[in-house]
Amino acid sequence: MSDIKKRVTIYDIAKEAGVSSATVSRAISGNGYVSEKNKKNIEALVKKYNFKPNTFARNLQSGFSKTIGYVVPHIGNMYFASVYYEFEKWASLNGYMTILVNSKNERQLESKLLRSLLEKHVDGIVIMGGRVDEVNLEKRYIKEIKELNKTVPCVLCSEKAEDFGCCGIHVDDEIGMRLIIEHLASRNYKNIAMIGGGNTFVPSALKRQYAVKIAKEYSINLDVSKMVHSGFGYEVGYMDMKLLLEEKPYPDAVICINDYVAIGAMKAIHEAGLKIPDDIGITGYDNVAESYLTTTKITTISSNYHKYGKAVYDCLQGLIEKPNERKRETMLIKPELIVGEST
Repeated sequence: MSDIKKRVTIYDIAKEAGVSSATVSRAISGNGYVSEKNKKNIEALVKKYNFKPNTFARNLQSGFSKTIGYVVPHIGNMYFASVYYEFEKWASLNGYMTILVNSKNERQLESKLLRSLLEKHVDGIVIMGGRVDEVNLEKRYIKEIKELNKTVPCVLCSEKAEDFGCCGIHVDDEIGMRLIIEHLASRNYKNIAMIGGGNTFVPSALKRQYAVKIAKEYSINLDVSKMVHSGFGYEVGYMDMKLLLEEKPYPDAVICINDYVAIGAMKAIHEAGLKIPDDIGITGYDNVAESYLTTTKITTISSNYHKYGKAVYDCLQGLIEKPNERKRETMLIKPELIVGEST
């Protein structure tokens, strides 16, 4: 096994050149006076050792680390991953490195991760899901974000961003639910159920409220009583759908809180020997990649991830580079209806 070579530092270069580390720094950066003799000597040593300056340290001297923290509850969920992917594209194009961390939807772990990002001198933080989507959040967790935002600008992908004293960006779910219900009404669905999510999460609680209100406008009977298995995964859709199928008559269609719940619901429908959409129509939400893998393409709502991710980046960049112009504001991303074969 070969020996690992010792990493050459700016101090090693300075010692061999017979100058100070500050002189080496000026020679490398081009900022400040260095004699021609010393400059040539330093450049030769840099080439000899293939020396790479510590970019992080250099950035800190300028007041920026050029790093951004990005907190999600579950990177395996393609909703979060898709927004992050688009965000990171713009961040890297503009010279920022992103540190992505998973909070696993655990409050104490989330607090630990936020402290860790602060210790790493990140220039800004984006938070999706977790505490910023919780309905009845303890005040200490709200205060923690408020205090953090005073030190490092934070952008929250949440309807509750202003409660934390932060800028916010999120999909306009009222428009999203209207698009779904208008579509179902146009296909003559009259008895509809809604499953998945849960009232402890702001986005799903609001979607439920919007759906109930809009369904009344179209004289649609909307049943939300089966939104009992709180969650957003396949298993929730599967269990909630099985509950719906225990009673007759079946609903004409089922609105699922997201595409994962829709895929689980479709499995339960197929196991019951029923057909989609002949017997039951299904809609999802978020237009994640998995929704294209089902035998029957799901009618869903696109969150316009490219616009979403860029909007989050543009907002955070503005807060980082123009801190004196920092404002508490919320931006809405307009969703689009993607009509599939499931309705």
